[in-house]
Amino acid sequence: MNNNPSKFLKKKELKTNHNKFVSFLNKTLLCFIIFTICLILMKNNDEIKSFVWENVYQDNISFAYINNLYNKYFGDILPSYDTNDTKEVFKETLEYKSYNKYYDGYKLEVNNSYLVPIIESGIVVYVNQMDNYGNTVIIEGVDGVDIWYGNIENINVKLYDYVSKGDFLGECNNSLYLVFEKGGEYLDIDAYLKNKI
Repeated sequence: MNNNPSKFLKKKELKTNHNKFVSFLNKTLLCFIIFTICLILMKNNDEIKSFVWENVYQDNISFAYINNLYNKYFGDILPSYDTNDTKEVFKETLEYKSYNKYYDGYKLEVNNSYLVPIIESGIVVYVNQMDNYGNTVIIEGVDGVDIWYGNIENINVKLYDYVSKGDFLGECNNSLYLVFEKGGEYLDIDAYLKNKI
């Protein structure tokens, strides 16, 4: 009797890959069906068409919120073939000594070489220089609030990355600039951070 373990492992790996592929096809088919139904409903019903026009074309859509909902109910869009289960751990909360009003946001006094954590999960929508804020990263949060992080060095994220709350964003020296913006309005730091840290 041939008890070759590598043969068994190859069969198991093929079965796992087949299951991931079928899962991906099912998710794709489900998205296509939902999209087609929406198009048919919009074409045949003026109320639905006006609802979509007002809520999709005229308002800002939080893609971070949509991505979070999709991942919650359907899992990741693409099947993961990563066999390495190790992940860098950096789950910190925002810590600062004091803050003052600064332009549209706030200037927080932090330690030298402070490792900046991400306050809310979301999608990175801006990574560049910004007047008065220096190197700036803007993350569209799943809660619909855009958080601007200014004066950041050694940035650890890229444009359109999906980032999680508590992940490492970058470093800053002595001052961190934060702006909380939702729908064109700037939010108060205390009101926003009350439930976040």
